[in-house]
Amino acid sequence: MKMRYSILLLSILFIACQTDSDKREATDFFLRGNAKFKEKEYFESIKWYTEAVQKQAQFPDAYYNRGLVYQALEKNDEALVDFSKAVEQDPAYSLALFKKTEILQTMNRIDEAISSAETLVKNFPDSSANWSLQGNIQMQKSLWNESLASYDRALALDKTSVETMINQGVVYQELDQLDLAEKMFQKALASGKFKDLIYNNLGYLAIRRMQWDLASKYIKQALEIDPKNPLYVKNWERIQKKSMLE
Repeated sequence: MKMRYSILLLSILFIACQTDSDKREATDFFLRGNAKFKEKEYFESIKWYTEAVQKQAQFPDAYYNRGLVYQALEKNDEALVDFSKAVEQDPAYSLALFKKTEILQTMNRIDEAISSAETLVKNFPDSSANWSLQGNIQMQKSLWNESLASYDRALALDKTSVETMINQGVVYQELDQLDLAEKMFQKALASGKFKDLIYNNLGYLAIRRMQWDLASKYIKQALEIDPKNPLYVKNWERIQKKSMLE
């Protein structure tokens, strides 16, 4: 009997050592994956992240990083699986849940994205980016009032979020609250970011108001920055067509 106990004890010690070895090896594979990801050698990085999770199944960071690689390669199905796995293994992994929600939106699985976004802001309410993402998804669903409320929360947490200002302006525009839309666009313009997009939006407001000279000024400014943008070109053609009719 003593011999059997001794063999059992040795087996347990061997398994424990093997597990520690696997963890060290998994970490090494993970770091190699990070290095390849940084070098944009995406398929090599996927290989090493896969090696990492094969050595250590409970490895949310490896699933998350592999998901980022798949997202960069526009392999959204694979990215969604990995982000979901990371959240499953670590429910407190806010970045993984954010990316899962974002991918669902990208895949136009809007109802699932809304549900995921609700979980995101419920569990991690102190992030402006989380509220802004929820607002974007709600806007995509034409839930205008809900998206405005989400953007308000986002801007309360980060008053400098230009993307949120622009998107909130777009919602006001959709609700025909053009003065409020212009206020948001002008506030965003003062940041110096996304100037061509904001000029175009201001030009579109001027078109809506039939202020053709002002519309022309703004759309020209947008086209000076991005002359081939099809949306800006379309608005410019609308202005030119109106000028020809006068």
